[in-house]
Formats: sequence, C-alpha cells, structure tokens
Amino acid sequence: MDALNNRKRSRKRWSAAVGMVLLTLCMLGVAACNNEDCVSCINTPEPPVVPTGVYSVSGDNQVTVYWYDISYSPYDGRYNENVVSYAVYSRFFQEGDLNDPNRDFYYIGEVAWDENFDPDTGQHWFVDTDVQNGFEYEYAVTAVNAAGMESALSYENVVDAPLPMSPPGTFVEVFDSLNGSSRQLGGFDFSLAGENPTDLYAGRVDPNQAESTADIRVYFEGSVPYVERTSTNVKIQDFGVFLDGQDNLIFSGVSWAPADGYSSTGKLELVDGHIYVLELYDPQTQSLHYAKFGVVGIAPTVSVRLVWAYQLIPGLPELKAPEAPEPADGQLRFIRF
Repeated sequence: MDALNNRKRSRKRWSAAVGMVLLTLCMLGVAACNNEDCVSCINTPEPPVVPTGVYSVSGDNQVTVYWYDISYSPYDGRYNENVVSYAVYSRFFQEGDLNDPNRDFYYIGEVAWDENFDPDTGQHWFVDTDVQNGFEYEYAVTAVNAAGMESALSYENVVDAPLPMSPPGTFVEVFDSLNGSSRQLGGFDFSLAGENPTDLYAGRVDPNQAESTADIRVYFEGSVPYVERTSTNVKIQDFGVFLDGQDNLIFSGVSWAPADGYSSTGKLELVDGHIYVLELYDPQTQSLHYAKFGVVGIAPTVSVRLVWAYQLIPGLPELKAPEAPEPADGQLRFIRF
C-alpha cells in the first residue's frame, strides 16, 4: 500500500485545466499569427485521434511502452501541429477493474513528436524506470496537439509486470554437473538468481548436495548437453528455436508460459538457440512461479551459456523481456533480449 501511495503522489494525473489554458492562449494569439510564424497555433479546436497499437515489454525494474506514430497530411515526417507530443500514463494494476471507465491513471512522462521513434516500425516508445519487480502496472497513451488539447486514453488493456532477468548482453555459464572440476557449478536456482540479478552467478548452485536448492542441473552425455529437473516440483519444456537472421537469440520470442506441454520425464536435450520454459512449485510456500532460459553457447563436454528470466509474482506466467542494446565484450555473439 505504501508503494501504491508513493506512486500516486509522484505521478499526478494530467490536468484538463492545463489543456484549456493552452487552448485559450493559442486562440487569443491566432489573430496575431500568420501562416509563416504561427507554428504553435492550431486553427481547428479538435483533439487529436487516439494512439493505437499500444503494448509493453517487461524489463528488470523497468517497462517499455510502445505505440504507433500518428501521421497527418502531408505525411512528410515534418512538424505537424495536430500532434506535437504523446503523454504516457500508468497506474498500479488491480485485478478485476479493467472494465472500470473511472479508474485513475497518473501522468508519468511525455514524448515529443520527433523523439523515441523508429521509422522502420513506425513506433514511438517510453521507458518507465519508476517501477519495481513483483508489481503489476497498467499503461495508456494520449496524443497532444499544439493547442494543448489531448486525445482520449488509448483503448488497449496494457498490463505489465517487470521481472528480474539476466542483465542485457550477459550470460551465466553452467558446467557439467557430473564431470570435471567445476561440477559444483552445474545447477541453477531461479529464485536465488532473481534475488540479485546483477550478480551474474547468483543462481549457480551445487546440484549434487543433499540440501541443494537447484531447480535444474546440466550434464553431458558424450558431447551432447542435457538439462534435467531436480524434483517433480519442477516442470520444463523446450519451446524451440528463436533466432533471427544473424543467429541472435530472440529472448522476447517467449513472452508467456503455457498451461501444459511440459516434459513427462523432466529431461531435455539443450540446443543452441532454443528457449526453455519452467513451472516451479514451492511446497513450503505453496506458490507457483514461472521462469525461462535460453541457450546462447555450448562448450562441448564442459558447459552451456544461458540467459534467464524469473517471474516474482506467484501464478503469473508473463515472461517478456526487453532488447539488449549492445553485446558485452568477449561475448560469443549478440543476444537480442
């Protein structure tokens, strides 16, 4: 509740009065303007159309909101007084109130008409870093014209839950748990990794100990690597290959854990470029969590290199992740999250 109150205090709702003041000033200034020097005035008191295609992508303590650019004639990519910026809103998500038209959103930022724009996709974006892993947030976007008039909130139901994951451009190396001098580094505990995601090796544990907390272990049969669950409380399935044209792993390719389709044996071959999804049940807390990992490199008979994500919210199967801007130095190849 404290976190909810803090967010409400720090993110005030966009005031309609601001738009009315700007509109009044603009209308008063129209008489003194001409077509050459009045780029901030608008002749028609009509609000812009509502932004479309709004969606979000989860990150570690951040959420990126995307939407499509609104274009007006003459469609030449130049300044147009009908849309000068986009306002972004959010709120703490409360289960069951998506159909409440009176729920309050709070202004969190604005993107100018020529900022944060990808001409290839026609999308703008806004990165919200004032969020915490383990909470759910709802987002909406509006368009604003030069008169300060604002469109209605976007219509899509956009709910997101940021989650801990491998830092962009990094991986964790997990070794053969049966052979070699590093077999004590052959297991992985997703909840432990989620507690400290900036520590690249926080999740590595010894799966051979009697009281090991490992969810999975890695081992080799000859030169072929395998992953195996450590108990029946862990379910795992291979979601298949997710590579782009340059053989970069598209970690965001798996954004949601399925309800079924998990391996009956709990043992799967590890394949470079594949993403694996896990269902993790904790009998002590009687809670269910979801996780995923992708294979980004294999050193035959020695180790595999993994990227991972873990959902802190019990029962929530959302597993989205952002794109990494640049590969890390010394990395085998670029990982696109």
